[in-house]
Amino acid sequence: MNTLQIPSSYNGSSPEPEAIQQISPLHAFSVMNRHRLAIAIVTLAVAVPAGVGIFSLKPYYNAASILIVGTRQAPFRDLQATVASPEVDTVAVNSEVSILRSPAIARAVVQKLDLLNDPEVREALDSTPITKRIMDLVTGLFVTRPPPVPMTHDERVQATSILLDRWVTILNDGRSYVITVTASTGNAQTSARIANAYADVYLDFKRHMKIAATWQANAMLDEQIVPLRERLRKAEQAVQAFREKNGLIAAELERAPGANANNNDNGGTTVTDQQLTQMNHQLITARADLESRRARYAEVRNAIRNGSVDSIPDAVSSPLIQQLQAQEAQLSSRAASLSQTFMDGNPDLQAARAAAAQVRRHIAAEVNRIASSAAKELASSEAQVAALTATVDRLQGQVTAENEADVTLRQLQSEATAARTVYQDYLGRFAQTSTQAELQVAEADLISRAETPLSPYGPPRKQYMAIAVLFSLLIGAGSALVIDKMHKGVRSTAELDAIPGLFALGLVPTFAGPLRRQYVSRERSAYLETVESIRSVLSFGHSRFRAKVVLVTSAEQDEGKTTFALSLAANTARCGQRALVIDCDLRNPSAMRVMGGVSVLHNSHMPVDPLLVGLERDVLPGVDILTPEGMMHRGGGAMLRPEELGQILSQVNSQYDMILLDTPPALAFPDAAVLSRQTDGVVMVVKWGRTPASTLVQAMRALRTYDARTLGAVLTQAPPNSLGEAEKHPFRIYNHYGLLPPG
Repeated sequence: MNTLQIPSSYNGSSPEPEAIQQISPLHAFSVMNRHRLAIAIVTLAVAVPAGVGIFSLKPYYNAASILIVGTRQAPFRDLQATVASPEVDTVAVNSEVSILRSPAIARAVVQKLDLLNDPEVREALDSTPITKRIMDLVTGLFVTRPPPVPMTHDERVQATSILLDRWVTILNDGRSYVITVTASTGNAQTSARIANAYADVYLDFKRHMKIAATWQANAMLDEQIVPLRERLRKAEQAVQAFREKNGLIAAELERAPGANANNNDNGGTTVTDQQLTQMNHQLITARADLESRRARYAEVRNAIRNGSVDSIPDAVSSPLIQQLQAQEAQLSSRAASLSQTFMDGNPDLQAARAAAAQVRRHIAAEVNRIASSAAKELASSEAQVAALTATVDRLQGQVTAENEADVTLRQLQSEATAARTVYQDYLGRFAQTSTQAELQVAEADLISRAETPLSPYGPPRKQYMAIAVLFSLLIGAGSALVIDKMHKGVRSTAELDAIPGLFALGLVPTFAGPLRRQYVSRERSAYLETVESIRSVLSFGHSRFRAKVVLVTSAEQDEGKTTFALSLAANTARCGQRALVIDCDLRNPSAMRVMGGVSVLHNSHMPVDPLLVGLERDVLPGVDILTPEGMMHRGGGAMLRPEELGQILSQVNSQYDMILLDTPPALAFPDAAVLSRQTDGVVMVVKWGRTPASTLVQAMRALRTYDARTLGAVLTQAPPNSLGEAEKHPFRIYNHYGLLPPG
């Protein structure tokens, strides 16, 4: 290009591999742009058959019925429970989904809808898949197959159930108790019938399963009731016999609510228990009365001893004693009055005193009578307490004996109670199952039945087509990348610089039409500018690259070395100088052929040197081409000898400003390496995207074997639109200056 960079091998610095390996992010787009034709062909090759297949798909209809599982069955009296929320978990819902997907449900649907006679089902069962046809055809070439045996009725039912498994989708989203049954067939009514049949068969299956379980439980309960009844009868008989044997006759007493709530004895108290209770109450009352009378008697005796009649409650409350005390008081008062008037011998005084004494004797007699009565009552109470104590002791002995027997009685009663409880529970369960057997419903509800779809659900041809086109484009892009990867040719000047001993002199784009048109036309071209950039390096560049006699070669054939040599000569002539192209490929000279076989008339008056026989002058303005015809016939396939080339160069060196030698490929023939000793250096021509780096390494090794001086390499026939960002940038500048793109 227009920028010259000295390679590290020439200026003493070491190369930087990382910088050489940098690739633009747009490299993939460049590759696809370069192989756009291949992408288009591959895309069409994939998309067209896919489109034909997509638009030939038969339409299908989807119909869905929706179930909710886990609804609780409640008694009819519990109206709130009948609408309660489900009480199931994810495992239970997945179990119901598995039931719906089971072969048993599919078989029941087949029989319910008589799908064996459905035209679509018959067509599906009778058709043979294309893969099986191919296999039968291949195996038929080697083995004689027996005639096919028609399927039996059971086999057709099984095959239809397998077919339903492909047509029916049963889904639960994992976040609810709703199960959706979707049927997809080629007939709208068939889809709705299958979806609804799945829901009906599932609900019937669940209901019949519960009814069967209920009747099974009922039969088991019926078998257990008879032995339980006999067990209860024997237990109650054992309790009654033990009571009679041990005299534990229960008293028929009504107990207060809550009394003996924790007592397991349901037979009540015995007669002895009742008598003991009554005697205890009487004994307590008698003892209290005894203490009261004992206290009264002591009080009376103390009052008599102290002479204080007024402290005796019975004396105070006695009317007779009160009357006598009043008389005594009157008589004592009269005696006191008389004693103040009369002497002690006064008859009235003595009579009053005698009367008072008499009254006091009557009071003392009455008090003694009260004390005697209290003593008798005390003795009576003591006798009663003694009698009651003896009775209680006797009853306690009887109760102790009865309690010892009551332990066994309670055990018998517990057994009888347990037998009664189990028997009553079984009776209740038997009655419940007998009543509810015909009232069982499935623990699932049908939310909505499938309706006949009005239009096909699929296939989604637009989406499929978009996916097919996208997939085709991806395949096309992938094929472009694969093709590009398979072509391991050099595609950038950086790759040339990475090859030991090579330096990229520049890049020459491809062009269309003959080479002559590029130089005859007056229009400026980017191709001419790129060749001019390389010529400038060879004429005015670093001393390492300046050369007059340049040998042009390539690693392989058809890499454009002849065209480049002619272009380099033509660019020299455009600057007012003269250039000579010597076609050194005596085996297959091609310089004149590239120029279209143009022949220029020779001046017959000028002497012709035998070495210059075959010189064509002004093939292009200022460009001569020499094809050494004198050496071509001396031996088949012989190369131009170095001394012959030296003689030619010595004769023409002063006539031309640049001499270019077009030689055979360096890997095939040694011409380039041998003749390079007669030149100022070698320019290696590399075809863009074709010549691998490994081939260039081998070619450079062949040149180094003969100590050839390599000036650099030129990348030819490069498509501008497929170049990397670094190589494409100069062409944008050319476009800015109005230079026509190559071709």
